[in-house]
Amino acid sequence: MKPAPPLREGEKILRDHIPSLGVFKRSALVLIALTLPAVAVVSVVFPDSYWPAVPLFVTCLLLMQERVTLGKHRAWLTNRRIILQGGDEVPLGDILAAGARRSTVRVTYGGKGIVLKLPYSDNATDFAQAIEAARQGAV
Repeated sequence: MKPAPPLREGEKILRDHIPSLGVFKRSALVLIALTLPAVAVVSVVFPDSYWPAVPLFVTCLLLMQERVTLGKHRAWLTNRRIILQGGDEVPLGDILAAGARRSTVRVTYGGKGIVLKLPYSDNATDFAQAIEAARQGAV
């Protein structure tokens, strides 16, 4: 587990967003369940071939790639900014809004309304509210 990034003077970490493996597993099960009808259709169209395995194989490759890169979605919320795993940061003053949608926190920032997604959150609503509170200086 990577330690917290270096902080500026007077800065403290309010939240540590670690992507949840449990949420990822639920998302993976839903994706596999959505793939099974495609497998059934391809099985009917090509009954004596290996083609029915292709949709499931592609789904599994995508899920494996996402699982390997799951750690890149980590972020730290401080009283001044959101620090992303890759080293990028979003100052709280630039944030226009923060909201939750399913297990993803969506942060809109910048003049053009750039959207930052922090997926696989255990409690996305709570994390979005923490971002809003920090942004408004209530912390």
